Amino acid sequence: MAGNKLGIFVRVPAAGAVKTRLLPALSPEGASELYTAFLGDLFERLHPVKAALTVFYGGGSPAGLEPLLPRPWPLVPQPEGSLGERMNAAFDHLLSGPGVRAVLIGSDSPDLPLIHIRHAFQRLKHRDVVLGPALDGGFYLIGLRARAPGLLEGIAWGDRTVFAQTIEAVARQALTLSVLPPWYDVDDPQSLDLLRALCAGRRLAGGVRLPRTERILF
Repeated sequence: MAGNKLGIFVRVPAAGAVKTRLLPALSPEGASELYTAFLGDLFERLHPVKAALTVFYGGGSPAGLEPLLPRPWPLVPQPEGSLGERMNAAFDHLLSGPGVRAVLIGSDSPDLPLIHIRHAFQRLKHRDVVLGPALDGGFYLIGLRARAPGLLEGIAWGDRTVFAQTIEAVARQALTLSVLPPWYDVDDPQSLDLLRALCAGRRLAGGVRLPRTERILF
């Protein structure tokens, strides 16, 4: 089926299994509660996006995710393997018909500007790959308009050079590329402080609101 398809990679919230880099600034239970709030806020914000959305989950039963969904989006388990292998499997799932443009995002940026997602789909009309660089050296978004076997192989996931390595892989495969503006992931105490400051500013000045997250941060 032609059209835009958006996949979001998530973990099933469980104490000690999510947002572990926020420990000991938060307790395992507190980190799980915060991540649950991230998911709820992000899902609500994605509701109006003009794309068929699929949630790719790992880390347990999806039962804990279902109450957070604003509508019954498909829940698809991530396979075993590296992040690259799991993303390849997700693209295989999404790019299952002609004329499809597929975008994958993570769940570490609850305030990700939706304009970046819209622009990703627009740019995939003319480019093979779209990447959204993250401030930690990775990427917060990747989009493809056709399968690209091998593109995500051999990447040192978790390294600060993930974005640079992916750019090199795009060049090796002679694919065309578009790069979105940078954004940040919330995965350590410093980035959590940034999110808290941004939320405080938006409460005064206006902008993206994260009601579930704000109840925990304030």
